[in-house]
Formats: sequence, C-alpha cells, structure tokens
Amino acid sequence: MSFERLKSWKFFTFLLISVVAFIIGMNYYIHSEDENLKKIARIAFENEAMNISSAYFQWTELFEALKNNNYGFIDNVKKAIQKDFPHVAYVEFVPGYPPTNYFGITSEGTLLVIRFKIADSFGESYLPDKIAVVKLNVDDILRRYQIKGIKISSSDRAVLKDFVYGLKYERLLTIKEISLILLFLVMIVSITLLVNEFKTQKLLKMEETANKALEAISEMTQGLLKGILVPSYQFILEKAVEIIPGAQAGSVLIRNGDFYEFAATVGYDFSQISKVRFRPEELAQSIDKKVKVITQLDGYDSTKITDERLDILLKYGRINEIKAMLSIPIVANDEIVAFLNIDNFESERAFNEFSIKIATVFANQIGVIFERIKLEEELQKQKEYLEYISLRDPLTGLPNRRALDMEADRLLALADREEKQVCVVYVDLKNFKPVNDKFSHKVGDHIISLVAHRLSSAARKSDFIARVGGDEFVYLLYDCKEYVQFVERVINELEKPIDYEENSINISANFGIAIYPKDATSFGDLLLKADVAMYHAKNNGLYFYLASNLNV
Repeated sequence: MSFERLKSWKFFTFLLISVVAFIIGMNYYIHSEDENLKKIARIAFENEAMNISSAYFQWTELFEALKNNNYGFIDNVKKAIQKDFPHVAYVEFVPGYPPTNYFGITSEGTLLVIRFKIADSFGESYLPDKIAVVKLNVDDILRRYQIKGIKISSSDRAVLKDFVYGLKYERLLTIKEISLILLFLVMIVSITLLVNEFKTQKLLKMEETANKALEAISEMTQGLLKGILVPSYQFILEKAVEIIPGAQAGSVLIRNGDFYEFAATVGYDFSQISKVRFRPEELAQSIDKKVKVITQLDGYDSTKITDERLDILLKYGRINEIKAMLSIPIVANDEIVAFLNIDNFESERAFNEFSIKIATVFANQIGVIFERIKLEEELQKQKEYLEYISLRDPLTGLPNRRALDMEADRLLALADREEKQVCVVYVDLKNFKPVNDKFSHKVGDHIISLVAHRLSSAARKSDFIARVGGDEFVYLLYDCKEYVQFVERVINELEKPIDYEENSINISANFGIAIYPKDATSFGDLLLKADVAMYHAKNNGLYFYLASNLNV
C-alpha cells in the first residue's frame, strides 16, 4: 500500500469513527432529553390534576350536591370546570370507588383520564361510592407548559414509545437538534473539502495540520455531546491557536447586551484585557458576517477609541505589535453573537485561505456551544416557570393551596424559633353566589380577580394570602397582634362598591381566626378551627369570630 493510500485510508477511517461517535452521542443526548420531557410532563399533569381537585373536588357545596342529587348545581359545576380549564374535554360524575389519594391518573388514546375523590372543604369526609372522571386534551397541556419535541398518538405504529401514564408518543427532532446535525454535516463536508485541497506541494504539512484540527474538533464534539466537557470558550480558543496556521495569540469577544466583551484570551493578560468593552461601531472587524483579515490594528483602534481603554489595549492587548488579525464572526440564530479573533505578530500575510477555512470550522463549533447554552437556559426557564405556576391559582394569580401549605410550614417553624405567634384567617365571601347567578360566571371571575387584588392590597408585605376554593381565601399573619384591626381594614376594603356596567355590586365576607400556638400546634388543625370559626360568624350574622371562643 502506497503512503498516499495509507493517508487516505486513515482519513476516511477517522471520519467513520467521528460519524459513529456523533450518532452515539446524539442518541445519548436525545434519550436524556426524552427523560427530562417525561419528568416535566409528569409534573405538569399532576399539577393540572391538583389544581382541578383543589378548585372543585375539595368543596363542601359540591360534596353536598352530589349526596343530595342536586342536578342543576352539578351541571353548573361541570360547565364551570370546562370554562376554568379549557383543556378539559369531558367531565362526568359516576359510581365508583375513589382513589387512595385525591386523584388517580391514567390515559385513553390521546386523552389524559383523571379519577377524582370528591371530598368536603376540610378533607375529612368523602363520597365512598362516587367519583369524578375528567378527560383532558394532552396536546393542550403540553402547549401550555411549553413541552416541545413530542407528538402524542394512539396508533399502533412501531415507532411509538411509552410516555407517562400509559400515553404513547413519537419523538420529533427539535430545531436545535436538527441544527446540531446540520452543523456536524457542514463540519464534515468542510473538512472533506479541506482535505481535497491538500493535494499540493505542501501536502504533508497541511495534512498534519488538518488531522490536528479534526482531532481537536472531534474531541470537543464528543466531549460536549457526552457531557464530559463543560462548554468553554478558553478551551476552544487554545485549540484554535494551537492548530490554525499562523496563529500566535487570540481572543473571543461575546455580545453582552449593547456591548462586546472578552470571554477568553491566549497570549494576553485576561485580568486586564477583560476590563475593555466595545460598542458595535467600535469594533475593527465591523458588524457583518464576513470573515476578515485585519492589519494595522493599532491605527484603527486609536481612531475609534480615545479613552483609557486605548492604554489597556496598547499595554496588555499588544495592538501595536499585531501584524494581522483573522476575525471570524460566530452566528447563532442568524445573529452575530461573538467573534473568534486569531492574531499574528510577524507578518501581515500570515493567514492564507487554508487558515481561514480551519478557523471557520472552529467558529462553527463555537456556534454549536452557543446553541447548547441557549437550550440549557431555556430548559431552566421552563423549569422555573413550571414551578411558579404549580404554586399559583390560575384565575387570580394568588398562591394556591400547595403554596399555602409550604408557607405555613416555614412560618410555624420560624415562629417556634422566635417565640412568635401566627394568625390563620379564613375568609369566605358573602353575596357572591347571586353575582354568578345574575351576571354569569365570566362576570363572577372578574369579581373574584378584583376581590383578590383588594385582599392583597390590604395585607402587609410580611403577610401571605392564598386562594383555597371558589370564593374562599386564607391569610397567614406572622407576629400578629392587631388581627382585629386587620380584619376591619380588610372589610372596609372589600365592601367598597364594585361598578359593573350600570350595576353596583356589593361584596363582603365572613372571617374565622385561629392563632398559633394558642389554638392549635399544627397547620391542619389551625386551618380547620379557623374554618369552623368562620362558619360560626356566618351563621350568627357576625363579621368574624375567634377559634378560641368556640366551645370545642
């Protein structure tokens, strides 16, 4: 076998190994993403079930209506559920044994099927022979929680995979994954074209340089895809300076808001050079997507920059020594987000066409890293958003029952340490049902939102308020001493007339107050006593009543 054939065989073997490694890496990456999507979807589905359960199926009025077969009230509740939760496709109350917890989740084709236990507002009693069956459109939930890259299906095709709760899905490549594959293909094609150009008098030297480039790029690609390497501008820049012909130093400039800042340097004092920022119009390479070789850099910078930054660039950036700078724009989502700059101190002709092509391959690799960083940021935002909405009432934006339980645990523990008391104030609106009956649920929702705003505005910064039912709210007041004055302030705020079209709507409320640790030492008991005290106030024509005055 000739030397040339041996070289070609090694090159194509290397390409084959790179492709296999890329496929393995992509499979690992997609599998990891699938598991993340399943975790997020499971949280989303359980959060929807929890919201529906706490809003409607832990409600004494519905509990009693089902016991007494009040069909008119039951039909109104069904309509209200489908209005409040548009992704609900079916609601029915049927005979059956209730689930152990408040709900149980299965699936039916492309629908999520949730069986709900029907309990009273206290969670003490439930119907032993009736359940609520709610079917939800899974695609609507996935869109709401911004879960992308999957398609739920009910067909029997072999490509379908198991999702969660018995659902089946087909994996769709995301734009980022397609971009990663295309970038890899472009990289392979680019390197192949480079190798074809090596058939010149400098074949051996150029092949050696190309092999180093292939090894470095393959090392980075495999490391990133397998999660071995953390995305690093410094690592990529060091490799670029090592293998690009003519490279003696370099830097990476990234965009941060309205400025470009140094993210990595080789051959310069980063602690000093990182103090310099550039506006787009101050860049020597200008803002376009062309690869450029820039000479006489010191003269250009001195005309654009005249403040103390010029002194730093002269002393630490060595701009008066740079003969040529090869500047390659890094493009992500059709926008320049950074520049890879490679410097030479010896000749203005240090960078030829081959150098430019090698540097361009490296710039494409940095573009892949930008896409990965952006994807991770989007996933983190999605997780934060999911956590936020899982603790919020969808209509009013107030914390929900889950958030109330978490905050109560925190405040009671703090009260123990600081020997303070915590007041639990249970609020039930008066005169609200006639509003729904007279004006429609849409107006009722508007009134509830307005009331929630009034209840919030009456609270202190240290107070906590949550919506726990259709027209029920709970305050947590830390270190409460003047709780009577607080209730009076809330009543004054609530009883301000509400003008709707040509009608004046009047809303008030009854309050029940339980105090920790005087009335109870657990939040569940405090909430129960505050609720009982509220009903005592309602039944006896009082605004509020203290749990400590109950004969229990």
